[in-house]
Amino acid sequence: MSALENVSPASWSPDGSSVLYVSDRSGVDNIWLTEVNSGKSRAVSPSKSSQSGPVWSPDGQKIAFLVDDAGNELYDIMIADVASGQVTNLTDTAEVAEVDPGWSPNGQQLVFSSRRAADSSAEIEVIDLNTHRRRALTAAGSREHSRVAPLWSRNGDAVYFTDLSWSFTDSNVMRVSANGGSVENLTPHSGEMLNSLQDLSKDGRWALILSDAADGWRNVALLDLSTHARRWITEERSNHFAGAFSPDSALVSYVRDGDGSAQIFAYDIAKRVSRQLTEGVGLHELEVPLSLMPHVGGRTFSPDGRRIVYRYRSGTVPPQLRILTLLNGQETKLVAPEVPPDVAQGLVAPVHVWYASSDRRFKIPALVWVPPNLSRDGSSPAIVEIHGGPMDQTRPALLTYIQVLATNGYVVISPNYRGSANYDRRFFVANRMDMGGGDLQDVFSAADFLLRTGYVDPTKLGVYGASNGAYLALLALEKQPSRWKAGAALYPFVDYFTGYATELPWIQAIDRVLMGDPQRNSDLWRDRSPITHAKRIRAPVLMTAGANDPRCPPEQARQMGRAIRDAGGSIDLKIFGEQGHGTENVDAYTDENALIVKFFDQHLRGVPTSSPH
Repeated sequence: MSALENVSPASWSPDGSSVLYVSDRSGVDNIWLTEVNSGKSRAVSPSKSSQSGPVWSPDGQKIAFLVDDAGNELYDIMIADVASGQVTNLTDTAEVAEVDPGWSPNGQQLVFSSRRAADSSAEIEVIDLNTHRRRALTAAGSREHSRVAPLWSRNGDAVYFTDLSWSFTDSNVMRVSANGGSVENLTPHSGEMLNSLQDLSKDGRWALILSDAADGWRNVALLDLSTHARRWITEERSNHFAGAFSPDSALVSYVRDGDGSAQIFAYDIAKRVSRQLTEGVGLHELEVPLSLMPHVGGRTFSPDGRRIVYRYRSGTVPPQLRILTLLNGQETKLVAPEVPPDVAQGLVAPVHVWYASSDRRFKIPALVWVPPNLSRDGSSPAIVEIHGGPMDQTRPALLTYIQVLATNGYVVISPNYRGSANYDRRFFVANRMDMGGGDLQDVFSAADFLLRTGYVDPTKLGVYGASNGAYLALLALEKQPSRWKAGAALYPFVDYFTGYATELPWIQAIDRVLMGDPQRNSDLWRDRSPITHAKRIRAPVLMTAGANDPRCPPEQARQMGRAIRDAGGSIDLKIFGEQGHGTENVDAYTDENALIVKFFDQHLRGVPTSSPH
């Protein structure tokens, strides 16, 4: 199950003959190309390193993409020749992360976002593909902001980008001359408001943006590049993801997101009407939905404007790439990873539920996986799975790390606790200055919900999370020690103070947003650090960490492990070598999932550790 292929959303080649995407079918994320007519697929430049973010050159002969060699997130921009697969490291810097590459209209330069390891803010730079000479277009940005996702104007005289606050609740669309100079703010406002660039029309009139200016929900709008006036495409109390302009600038694609599905729409700019293109359960996606960074300039429309390529996935269907013909709605599955029959037969579909938060401020959405044929006799083991982030969301997709538990008989609930992404601003910021407070109560309420279903044995309850989910899992084990039989914490941060002292500056900026200043708010930082209360943990704990993790370094897990052990607790710790913030290849991911199932089987079911699984 861990080896089921995962594919990213795709983009058309300039000649319309193929699509480009990221797949882990070789065991690690690599850039793949599939021919539209024949369905033949190949890796563009096979590598053991993780590849991401591919972008076609204007002539379709080259591809720019990112490489993260050791999981340290200090990306380099690579250029691959499509025909030969030959790769050149364009940036080749050890202490700088270069991301968001965008081609100049003549294909001779790349614009990108560049952030030094010692800085929290990123700036916009340009590099010449022939000389590799770099020049900065922006400088001296705020350390609480980052300049990201640049796009060239269609005539090449300017570069547009987003200036994004590390709070992820304030941003502006900016413009700077391609020769550098002063930066112009196209969406000035007072207070906090999101305005993020997504695409530029070929006719040079419009920018496609996402904004929550209306009522705190992200909606799609057109921004007039001359007058700076905006025309709303959507004005709804749901979140949206903007796609791209059609090649003739007549249409705009976008996605309306909901708890149970995500649907694609096309907006006719001249007629000012939208048409729904997809329907039914599942997630129909044009971009990666959970990244809080803008995705720009996607080629979701075919060059002739007659078709779109999108990703489909659901709770029991792994990601597929599909092509939709706009005229008649005909769909073709272009990339559809096969699921072995024995695996497909056991997959469990998630069910959407909602429950009231304990303080009655919110209705908390959650997904629940109930294995088939369970009796409501209160005998089943159950696990509360907590997503990371915290600016993340559990979505109704085929989530291997949950399916390996549900298909083995565990009832699983994953709450989208306050602070989760893809909801309105009020919900998104509700955990600010309260990490490990109201969000943790939402986790406890998820456990209460499970117990009310009648399926679950309250003496066989586990808690499990990764990253921020691991942080909350450890706090849950401490705050309600008698409730949990076992807990797993993957890639945890456990001590705000030691973590802040060693983490990258941009992560420090997010910490200040979420929990204030480490000196002025030291009491809060201390109380909400799991290391402070480690002696309260009674249940056995499993922790994992990546040796090269820049976000939650392995010393955080080691520190917590020592504290639990010193207090007489039970701790298993696994450090994955050559991995970053999460397992980045199929072998390590498989090992991790097997470790988790074995751990919960031992402690929730009493299965001897020597028994084969």
